[in-house]
Amino acid sequence: MSTSAEPWQPLLDSLTALRAAWPASDWSWDHRFKCVTSSVDAKVAPSLREILAPLVPSEWTPESFTGAPGPVRALEQRCGDLRPGQLLFTGTAVAGMVPFAMWWPWGDGSKVSVRIGIANSDRSKELYPLVRAIFGVV
Repeated sequence: MSTSAEPWQPLLDSLTALRAAWPASDWSWDHRFKCVTSSVDAKVAPSLREILAPLVPSEWTPESFTGAPGPVRALEQRCGDLRPGQLLFTGTAVAGMVPFAMWWPWGDGSKVSVRIGIANSDRSKELYPLVRAIFGVV
């Protein structure tokens, strides 16, 4: 655990642990959603959810957004309309920043794309390069 005084350090520590446990090594930066993304074989999907759970334990579907707190509803607006099978996972806010994961199964069922990021940072120009470095994304 780092001794950094930055408010996002606990989130970065959790992302580092998630990255170490992730079954795929190829990550990219999603410019649209300002997060990292990985596509993996659908056969490993159950293990992915276990890896995601410590960071983003709350699961949201299009049907459950109506009862979601404000920050989750804002993320739902940001990621647009979810299609059947797509999910949004969120974690506990740290200094107002919300960790999230978007779960998007491919139409043919062969893979799942997972986008992971931190929303609501007022210092994203400092935070995003740190997230990218954890996942080895230039």
